[in-house]
Amino acid sequence: MNPYMNEFGPNYSSPYSMYTAPGRLFLNPRVPFGYETPRCISQTEADFKSMSRQIWSEHVNWTRMTITSIVFNLPDLPFVQERLLRNATDLANSIRPFYGDQIAHRYGALIKEHLVLAAELVTAAVKGDSQKAEQMEREWYRNADEISIFWSRINPYLSKENVQKMFYLHLSLTKNEAVYMIQKNYNASIEVFDKIAKQASEMADMFSNAIIMQFPHTFQ
Repeated sequence: MNPYMNEFGPNYSSPYSMYTAPGRLFLNPRVPFGYETPRCISQTEADFKSMSRQIWSEHVNWTRMTITSIVFNLPDLPFVQERLLRNATDLANSIRPFYGDQIAHRYGALIKEHLVLAAELVTAAVKGDSQKAEQMEREWYRNADEISIFWSRINPYLSKENVQKMFYLHLSLTKNEAVYMIQKNYNASIEVFDKIAKQASEMADMFSNAIIMQFPHTFQ
């Protein structure tokens, strides 16, 4: 028996139940990550995949709002950052039924660090503190490595290399998004964000499909 397995309990409340990602992300069907051929899925599986996409969509949306508030020194920054950090809790809760409290807590801490480091990197860049920005970027990638190792240890369908590749792209795109905004190249920043939104759905699918393959009985 997998020591990390935890059935859905009666007191567990899913962070989200509605799928609201842009239509372009699901109107073009493709074989899900980890599967070789198309297949039918249960309602439970569809709901879980939708929830995963919703949370990762909010991850990148609130990150962009935080970047905007930092770059333009908006008064809503503390409130936006508070909402952004709730995303770490949502992501932790999304895996809690499968891996238990200890692993979920660790995941939430890693995601929170990822979000905080991103904000500190942008803040340093806005202030022109290149030394601090470089330090934060190194820490940002170190955190991505830890997240990659974390997933590879708890799920046999996720390799460190695949998760690392996906997260490195996420970091690179987010950095470009912020740089363009600081440079007042708003059109380029928006174009990059479209790529970020698409990639966020791919990340969500990578994680949700791996969990579904690891715990197939839960989604029958």
